[in-house]
Amino acid sequence: MKIEYVSSSGGSAYEIEADRQGSYTIRCGGRVVKRVTSVTSYVGRPRWGSRKLELAAIEEAKAAIEAHHALVT
Repeated sequence: MKIEYVSSSGGSAYEIEADRQGSYTIRCGGRVVKRVTSVTSYVGRPRWGSRKLELAAIEEAKAAIEAHHALVT
């Protein structure tokens, strides 16, 4: 899933791309700002991933963007 996100304090738009395994990538202006990959194997891991992991990855990416803007300002 791809979404576009702007920090609550304003600034440029970020593109967040997350998959159903919980991995995500944050881009700003076409450049990768942060990439996080999920653990590849663990007990109870859904074989095809889940929507819940995807939404959690997006929320984690939003929190990372907000934390970055809190440090910058």
